[in-house]
Amino acid sequence: MRILVTGFEPFGGDPENASLEAVRRLADAWAADPQPHVELVTGVLPVAFATAGPALRALVDQHQPDAVLAVGEAGGRSAITPERWGVNEDDARIPDNAGAQPRATPIEPDGPARRPSSFDVDALVSAILAVGLPADASADAGRFLCNHVAYLVGGLEVPGGFVHVPAVRTSGTAGVGDETDAGSRPGASALRHEGRSLTFDDLALGLAAAVRAIARGETQMHEQHDAGRVDRAGTVIGVPPARVYEALLDATALTAWLPPQGATGEITQMDAREGGGFRAVLRFADPVDPKTTESTDASQVTFVELVPSRLVVQRVAFESQEERFGGEMLMTWRLEPVAAGTRVTVSATDVPAGIDHADHENGLGQSLANLARYLEG
Repeated sequence: MRILVTGFEPFGGDPENASLEAVRRLADAWAADPQPHVELVTGVLPVAFATAGPALRALVDQHQPDAVLAVGEAGGRSAITPERWGVNEDDARIPDNAGAQPRATPIEPDGPARRPSSFDVDALVSAILAVGLPADASADAGRFLCNHVAYLVGGLEVPGGFVHVPAVRTSGTAGVGDETDAGSRPGASALRHEGRSLTFDDLALGLAAAVRAIARGETQMHEQHDAGRVDRAGTVIGVPPARVYEALLDATALTAWLPPQGATGEITQMDAREGGGFRAVLRFADPVDPKTTESTDASQVTFVELVPSRLVVQRVAFESQEERFGGEMLMTWRLEPVAAGTRVTVSATDVPAGIDHADHENGLGQSLANLARYLEG
């Protein structure tokens, strides 16, 4: 299997770009210790809207890879963050290296609003966490060159995805940084979550873990993008999987963490076994599009599969008179032990058409953040 990994040239007057330095060290480490049946090829992309796409195309044509992993840096982040998708918009806060500064401009006028990664992003995160490095999934690649390439990579004829690395520097901190995350804290990329400085070698180690996961088929999407919608969210919680599993099956815990921002919850009829379930009622202080009454969403949840400390699969049926909220949604909660505690990912399929995709993923993310606070507090 041949995998192409790309990094960006330095930009904004900085002498280094962490993505390029990490890719160079990845290539050196791979050459010194080749992995069986995996050929690694690398390339450099310009930080220029007009030429980044053609340069990517030329590398793909030259190397004919089986998969592509593009890498960029994000100055406001202290973790390695695989991106879930790229958005069809260029909106540059500063000019690129060629002096161009497109604002609110589509990348492909006739293209989709966004393109998802071909890889299971949560699996990439787990692979990076497994080698002891901070990682998390990102649902916003910004609107600068990284997002531009993430969008193009998602449209290649071979599987492709994008990863942001912190803007590590040999000394000092990056001179640019909020192209991806506006208003990011200066120097955020200089420290990892334990307070120890990250290095280019650390970033290369994380990329190597991602490449190995791709080569082993661990990042293959089990739900094909053209086979239906999948809403996702994930986080790492600093407690063992057993505690997270308990919180998914306990009525008191669910009442505390399940309601998203601006809502309260009530959990009744709890029967924590396969074939059992519970009834959930969420009450919203400022409802936008409630399903059951003017201010509530009520649902009946059935446990389809329970694997202690590993897996909770649910069927969710909303109590609604509206056809757009009909049907049964499948919710899958996966728990994976990592060095920092438990990687928790949730995916939803068969989502009723009346539920907005972005709003649903935002709500899932809020519930996971509540779960982390509940268990770690």
